[in-house]
Amino acid sequence: MQKEEIMTIGSNNVFADMEHPHPQEALAKARLIYRITTVVKNRGLKWKDAAKLLGVSPKEFSLVVDGELLDEVTIGQLTDYLAALKNDTEIIVRDAYRPVQFRVAG
Repeated sequence: MQKEEIMTIGSNNVFADMEHPHPQEALAKARLIYRITTVVKNRGLKWKDAAKLLGVSPKEFSLVVDGELLDEVTIGQLTDYLAALKNDTEIIVRDAYRPVQFRVAG
């Protein structure tokens, strides 16, 4: 019996593939959260110490980094967290000659 191969091609945005109502924003937030967790890990901070530095409860910080509050947390809050971790955030706005996207580089 011959096996049938099924290939599904998705976009570069899992949130668009999952039909999230704001996929570009969700992807940008996820990338910012990834950056926050990377900085925290690279500095050897414990979650509770990072939460204190960011001015949030350890539970809230855990919910943010686990993506549980992805729709509730704002990009502004996430950039504030990065600033508290001594990271600059740069937002560039330009005419789009291709599909519009949010980009987080790190």
